[in-house]
Amino acid sequence: MTLPAAYAQSEASRSELSKQVAFNIPAGSLSGALLQVGQQAGIRLSVNAQNIKGINVSGFKELMTAQGALDVLLDGTGLVYEIDPSGIIIISSLQDTVSAGDGDPSLLPVIVTASSGDAAGWQGAPEWVYETPRAISVVGRDEIKNSNARGAADLFVGVPGVNVADNPQDPGISINIRGLQDQNRVNVMIDGARQNFQKAGHDEVGRFYIDPAFVKQVEIEKSAISGVGGAGAMGGIVNFRTIEASDLIKPDRSYGIEGKLGAGTNAYNLNGNLAAGMELTENISFAAGVSKKNLGKYESGSNGSLKYSETGKPVVFTGSEALSWLTKFNLRLGDDHELVLGALGFHDAFTNSTIDGGFRNNSDVSNITGTATYTWQPDDSWFDLEAKIWANHTQNDQERTARTGGPSTIYNDVVMQTFGGSLQNTSEFDFRLGNLFWNVGVEAFYDDGDRKTKKANLTNDPDNVWFGTDPVGTRSVFSAFNQLTFEHNEWLELGAGLRYDHFQLKGDSTFYHLDSSFLPSLVEEHIENSGNRLSPTFSVAITPLDGLQFFGKYSDGYRIPTIMETLLGGQHINGGTNFLPNPVLLPETSKTWEAGVNISLDDKILANDRLRMKISYFTRKIDNYTAQGPVWDIDPATSLPKAIGTQYVNFLDTVGTQGFEIEALYDAGLFYGGISASRTYTDLPELARYADKDPYTSPELSGSIVLINAAPQTKLSLDAGFRLFDKKLVVGGRMKYVKPDTQVGVLASGYEATDYTIVDLYGSYEFNENATLRVDVNNLGDVAYVDALTAGGFPSPGRTITAALNFTF
Repeated sequence: MTLPAAYAQSEASRSELSKQVAFNIPAGSLSGALLQVGQQAGIRLSVNAQNIKGINVSGFKELMTAQGALDVLLDGTGLVYEIDPSGIIIISSLQDTVSAGDGDPSLLPVIVTASSGDAAGWQGAPEWVYETPRAISVVGRDEIKNSNARGAADLFVGVPGVNVADNPQDPGISINIRGLQDQNRVNVMIDGARQNFQKAGHDEVGRFYIDPAFVKQVEIEKSAISGVGGAGAMGGIVNFRTIEASDLIKPDRSYGIEGKLGAGTNAYNLNGNLAAGMELTENISFAAGVSKKNLGKYESGSNGSLKYSETGKPVVFTGSEALSWLTKFNLRLGDDHELVLGALGFHDAFTNSTIDGGFRNNSDVSNITGTATYTWQPDDSWFDLEAKIWANHTQNDQERTARTGGPSTIYNDVVMQTFGGSLQNTSEFDFRLGNLFWNVGVEAFYDDGDRKTKKANLTNDPDNVWFGTDPVGTRSVFSAFNQLTFEHNEWLELGAGLRYDHFQLKGDSTFYHLDSSFLPSLVEEHIENSGNRLSPTFSVAITPLDGLQFFGKYSDGYRIPTIMETLLGGQHINGGTNFLPNPVLLPETSKTWEAGVNISLDDKILANDRLRMKISYFTRKIDNYTAQGPVWDIDPATSLPKAIGTQYVNFLDTVGTQGFEIEALYDAGLFYGGISASRTYTDLPELARYADKDPYTSPELSGSIVLINAAPQTKLSLDAGFRLFDKKLVVGGRMKYVKPDTQVGVLASGYEATDYTIVDLYGSYEFNENATLRVDVNNLGDVAYVDALTAGGFPSPGRTITAALNFTF
C-alpha cells in the first residue's frame, strides 16, 4: 500500500472514486466530513469509531474526485483506505489495516455508510432524511421504479401523515398533509415548478398531473418553511424530482438505457416506459424518455358491501390512456458552474360521470413543465448560489355531454399558466463556538387563469353564465426569505427564519346579484385583493449521542387566496346554483408546533444491519380557514332566511389539527421490516360561521359547508420481506389499515366511511444486473372498499395482479 491512499481493484468503486464531484465539506470533525463525502460522491465508507475520535479537519469547496477528497481529509492522520471486494471503502490505521483479500468489513464498527443514491430507510428514503431535524419524508428512486402503480397516488400509500384524494375517473390527484389540502395549501412542484391548476367540480378543485415513470425521488415537507417553495403555502411542500442522465448511465460508460414493460389483470392493460441518457462531452449530458400507460374499467372488490355500488362490477369510466415524455440537458459551464434545462410533458384523455355512468364529462388534459436551474459553487464559503426559472401550462378541454331534460352539449376549456423563479445563496461563517449558515433569497410566481366556454345551443344559456365556477384572473406572489442555522460541536443546532410574502390578485367576476327585493340582476365586477405578512420560524436540534437526535420547530404559515376562491362567479351548468365572488377574502394563517426524534443505528443486533426511524408530533391552529358554503339573506316576502348562492368565506372559528407520525425500517440484509403510522385529529366546525367581511353575506346566519376533506384518523402501513439467493430473489408483503374520518359537506362521498385493511404480496427476481422481473398482487383479499379521501364516490380496485420487467443497458 502507498500513503495516503491504498485500495484494492474494485472496478465499480474505482469508477466512483474517479468521478468529478463539486464537494462542499464543512470544517469540523473527521466523522462528519467523511459522512458528507460519502453522501456527495455516492460512495460507501466504513471506519472504526476509535480511529477517528477527536480528529478535526478543515472544510473545503472544490471540484475534485472522491479519491482526491479522501486524500485531503486523511493527510497527516495516519489513516489509509482500501476498497473491499463488496465495494465498501474501508478506512483504517496502518497497524490494523484490513486487506482486501482476507479481511471482513463487518468486524469494524461502522459509523459511516453513506451514499446519496442508496435506500437507507423507509420507502427508500436516503440517509439525510434521518439526519434532518424536521418532519420530512422521502419516497426513493428504487421504491418508485419497483412500484407497479396505477398512478401517482399509489406512491403515497406508506407515507405517514400524507394522504391523497384520488378520484378513480381522473388521473389528477390532490395531496393532503396533516389534514390540509386543496387551494394551494400544499405546494406541489415538479423540479421546483409549482403545479397550481384548478378546475371546478364536485370534489377537489386543485389537481396536478404526473406519470411516476420519470420521477427519481419525492420529497415531502410537512409544515411551513422559510426557504424556496414556502411562499404562500402553509400546509407543506411536495417536490417531484425527475431523472437526469447521471441516473441512467452506468460507471465506465458514456450512455445508458432504462426501461419498463408491464401489464396485469383487472384492466391494468399496459405500463411501459423507456429513457436514455448520454454524455455528449465531458461537460454536457442529455436524457430523454417516453412513457405510455393504458388502463381500462377496473372491477371493485367482491368481499364486503358498498352502499350505492354492486361489488365486483366494473367501475364506470375508470380507464384512461396517458402519454408522457421528458427531456433534460446538464451543462457544466466551468469547474463550479452548472446549468440544467428540463421539460416534462403529460397528456391523458378520460371521462367523468356520476356513479351510474350518467352526466358524462369527457376531458382531454395536458400538462407541460419547463425548468432552468443554474448553480454556482465556488471554492468559497461565502457563495453557494442557485437561480431557477420555470413555467407550467395545464389545460383541460372538457366536453359536457347533453343532459336528459337539461342543456345540450357544452364545451368548457380551462387553462392555468404559471411562471416563476427563485434566487438563493448560502454562506458559511466559521467561529470559535461553531459554524453559522445563512440562507437568503427571493422567489416569485404568477398565475394566469383563463376559461373559454362554447355551447351547442345558445338558447340554453341566454345570459352566458353556465361556465360553472372556473373564473378568469391573475395572481402574483412575491416572497423574500432569510434563514440562519448555527451548529455547535455536532451536538447542538439552532435555527431562525423569517419570510415576507406579498400577493396581488385581480380579475373580473360575472354573477347574479339580488337587490333588496330579491330581484336578480346580472353584474360584472372588477375585483382586486392584496395582502402581505411576515412569518417567522424557529428550530432547535440536540444530538446527545451518535445516531440519536431530538428536534423541535415552530412555524407561522400564510396561505394566500386563490383565483377561484376570490373570483368565483357564474351559475352551475343547467342553472339552479349561483356562485358569488368574495373581494375581501382574508388569507389563512397558522401556527404549528412540532417535536420529534431521529434514530440511526448500525450493527447493533446483527452484523451489517441498520435501523432508521423518524418520529414526530405536531399541533396546528388555523385562523380564517376558507371553505365554500351557501350565502343566506332574509327574504322580504317571507321574512325567513333564504339561500342566494354559494361563496368562499372565512370561518370565525379556529380550525385545529394535531397528531403524531412514525416511520421506521430495520434491514438485516437477509430480511427487512418496516412500519409507518400516523394518527390525525381534526377539529372542523359542523357549520360555517362566516366572518363579517362580505357585502353579500349575512354574518348572523350559518350554512352548510360544501366540502372539506378530513384526513383519516388512523393510517398504518407494514412492509416486510426476505432476500434469497444472494439477494437476487426478494419476496415480501404489505399491509395497509385505514380508519377514515367523516368528510364534511353536502358534496362528501355518499359512501359510509368504514375501516378497511388491504394486504398485498410482491416478489422480484434479478436475472442479472440488467434485468429484473417484478410481480405484485394488490388487494389480495379482493376487499370492497372506498378510499378514505374519495369524495367523488367511487370504490377502489379489487384484486389486481401485475408483472413488469425492468431492464437497463
